[in-house]
Amino acid sequence: MIAHRMQVHSALVLILFLLLAVNAHAADHEIAAQGQPALEGYSPVSYFEQGQPERGSRNFQSTFQGNLYWFTSAEQKKRFDAAPSAYAPTFPRSCPYNLAQGRLETVDPTSFKIVDGQLLLFHSSPEQDGRQKWEDSIVNTEITEKELLRRAKSNIINLKF
Repeated sequence: MIAHRMQVHSALVLILFLLLAVNAHAADHEIAAQGQPALEGYSPVSYFEQGQPERGSRNFQSTFQGNLYWFTSAEQKKRFDAAPSAYAPTFPRSCPYNLAQGRLETVDPTSFKIVDGQLLLFHSSPEQDGRQKWEDSIVNTEITEKELLRRAKSNIINLKF
């Protein structure tokens, strides 16, 4: 009787796991079907390999953590797919400087910096340059980049998009 219950329990756990996996996969395909790339279509791999943003192509795309990314080539897509967390931006939708301050601001994918292997994208508008504010904070307040990142990561949990 106990062995039968354990088999039923194991089967239910397996079914639940498979349902979650299918839902996650379906969500990624839904994003891909919408065709709206993160980073305004810039390739996350290019920031690291070229040192600058380059527009990707819808012909080379992948999804990661609910975001659709475009790449400049099949080779870039292959590298991304092998290690997506190494290339994807830490905060794909909000400026890390503003997050560290407890605010949400959209990003400009042409305003970026790589810190400790993490791609950071900053807000840029006539009213505010998030990257410049980030740099000024380090110089003027002697806050380290690691501390700013810690604050941004801490605040992202509490803020909603």
